Amino acid sequence: MNTGNKNLAINGGKKVSEAPVLIHKPYLDEADFKIADKTLRSTFISGDGPECREFEKKLSEYLGVKHVLFMNSATTALEIAFRVKNFPHGAEVICPDFTYTSTAVAAAYNNLKIVLADVYPDNGSLDVSKLESYITKKTVAIAAVDYGGIPAEMDRIMAIAKKHDLYVVHDTAQSIGSVYKGKKTGCQGHVSTFSFHGTKNLTTGEGGALVTDDDAIAERVKILREKGTDKYSFLTDNKDRGYYEYVDIGNSYVQSNINGALGITQLEKLDWMNSERKKIAEYYKKELSGIKDLDFMRITEGSDHNWHLFGILVPAEHRYWIMDALRAEGVMSNVHYTPLHRNKYYKDLATDENMPGSMKFFNRLLRLPIYPSLTETERRLVVEAVKKIFN
Repeated sequence: MNTGNKNLAINGGKKVSEAPVLIHKPYLDEADFKIADKTLRSTFISGDGPECREFEKKLSEYLGVKHVLFMNSATTALEIAFRVKNFPHGAEVICPDFTYTSTAVAAAYNNLKIVLADVYPDNGSLDVSKLESYITKKTVAIAAVDYGGIPAEMDRIMAIAKKHDLYVVHDTAQSIGSVYKGKKTGCQGHVSTFSFHGTKNLTTGEGGALVTDDDAIAERVKILREKGTDKYSFLTDNKDRGYYEYVDIGNSYVQSNINGALGITQLEKLDWMNSERKKIAEYYKKELSGIKDLDFMRITEGSDHNWHLFGILVPAEHRYWIMDALRAEGVMSNVHYTPLHRNKYYKDLATDENMPGSMKFFNRLLRLPIYPSLTETERRLVVEAVKKIFN
């Protein structure tokens, strides 16, 4: 790699693209605009409305699970996933070091102790070979994460959880539509949590869902997400005469009917959107394979990836220079997360030496643009910029 190459834009050469190739855009079409307009005009715009219920029903059918509960974010879904179990204060939750803060902070918010676990250096998923080493008498749960949409090794994780009688919260925020061992993600853990943030494959602007096959968990979550009331059953069964009861502690985590409506039309085209992402990923892999010192993230055996992110693994010593060089060429690139222990809130939980896989993955990872509306011209420009930088 010639960092002094005068042809590179970072060194004063001509850019590959004058207009920036953005790293992400949400995919929205006329169906989304029409259903949002229709729902607004209905005047039912508050939470847990008919469109929310319809979205939950359709998503449960798509995922093959019994219960989908739409919420205002995946972060709140994670928080409730731990709160519903009433674990004792100070009980331990094993969480991957390489994840977004929501995975861990949800446990901390419930007064649980976070135990950081190392990840594989080639895809950021929990290193299952090390998982049992973190289990103590205080361990009550494991939080598994599908980083970038690549499913974690959930069969092995669930086997360990069963052996030690542990609860598994599967953070599937990025993996909607991904398949693991023949089933959509969302079916593997005791509870799964999806995100529908504006950056996700399926977006409702802001939003998330808690997914489970456990009836008891689902019934309590319905109460916890609606301020501790039995409003869900009141609206469904209408057994009482104009009132519902306050039966538990809770908060306001329901989502607007407008967002629920958007979920319906987004779900209808999810498989198409994911297939477009796959085409882009296959093009990148075809064009960039064989470049010295550039590797691709490993996809878990037995899984079908939704290509939420397209990551390349580059030489650690040049990672930030490559990112800046790509941006100078007009192709937006970024690192994606820092290991939790590298952040102020979690800094006392682990060191770089404790997390060799996490640090190796972090030091090599760069993210390239991938989304359904990325044009063929833009895809070619991304490839051209990467090849130019790697000579």
